[in-house]
Amino acid sequence: MQIHMTIYHPKHAGILSAAVELKAEQVILLHRKEDDISGLKSAIQARGIKCLSEPVTFDTQIIRDQFARIINKNQDNNLIFNASSGYNKLILIAHEQFNTFNLPIFLVDKFTDELYWLKTSMNNKGVEQQAIHMGHHIKLKEYLKSFNTQILNQGQTTPEPESSRHLTNWIISQLGKADKAIASLNYMAMSADANHQFELSKHDLKNHQLQQLLDKFEAAEKLTVRGRKLKFKDKDSRFYSNGGWLENHVFALLYGMRKNRPALADIAKGMTIVRNQGTVKNELDVAMVCHNRLHIIECKTRRFSNTKADKSAANTAIYRLDTIKSISGGHSGRAMLISYQALNKYTLSRAKDLGIFCCSHTQLKQLERHLYQFIDHQIPK
Repeated sequence: MQIHMTIYHPKHAGILSAAVELKAEQVILLHRKEDDISGLKSAIQARGIKCLSEPVTFDTQIIRDQFARIINKNQDNNLIFNASSGYNKLILIAHEQFNTFNLPIFLVDKFTDELYWLKTSMNNKGVEQQAIHMGHHIKLKEYLKSFNTQILNQGQTTPEPESSRHLTNWIISQLGKADKAIASLNYMAMSADANHQFELSKHDLKNHQLQQLLDKFEAAEKLTVRGRKLKFKDKDSRFYSNGGWLENHVFALLYGMRKNRPALADIAKGMTIVRNQGTVKNELDVAMVCHNRLHIIECKTRRFSNTKADKSAANTAIYRLDTIKSISGGHSGRAMLISYQALNKYTLSRAKDLGIFCCSHTQLKQLERHLYQFIDHQIPK
């Protein structure tokens, strides 16, 4: 029986993906008493892999004896240490014990998604075992579950209709030309009443660029304009007009990129999640698992200027992304902010400090290239 012994850490991945990749039959999950392992344990068992758990202490001799006991108990099995997760002291002691007993050890690199053998078994002594590029097995639901995050609403998993896609492409083509008109439409969609209606001002009626934009949206059956009365067709059309078109654009590009990037194993738009059966909900504009890591994207169409209010809004978006990628994706999580409007230097600097990829304004004309850089883990230039 192939058994993986591993140490749980709330911010580390590589346990579930390695067990699936190497076809483990059992995982021995060691953890601190205060750690909640229920999500990861459930995800492992859902894959048909038996999962046993044991609490551990940081007392050197006690943990050394515990590792030795586990090793002795499994002398007739193929016991392997997965060093991808855990706390430094425990990992080092486990490495020491497995090395003493001449048992195999591997590590899944969180940056490359490669599985490296640090030590092979006694039966393969002197044989260099090749690194394994991990398969793309993990889906959003089980990845999030392993970090104690539940999906309340799966969101959209197919791209927008062709008719709507045509309008989205036209909006992107107007980048730098119709920014104010698009911002005005966003405001109208946000400010419309419960019946999805908004009253246009005399200035709005005289604004040629805005009227051209409204004509395009009316031709696409997103809204109607009768005199000064603007009415959005329905809730979805109002959402689209309030910046939802950018989410659609990002999602459609990523959906099409899957044929060139099989590592992009799962993707959804508008997914709602909650942590630890809690009550605080978070909606992810776009979420995906690529290279067995969580990637999330936030899409913004509002203007982020240098005013105090706009800086605060930009900071909120950045910190929200950083928090979600950390608690729901661990140290392996990645995040990206995509903005139709230009981002100020302050926001870009803060995002860089937190490791958040940004693409904004004129860069959207090459958005697909930026998305490839994001999922390929390239550093933006």
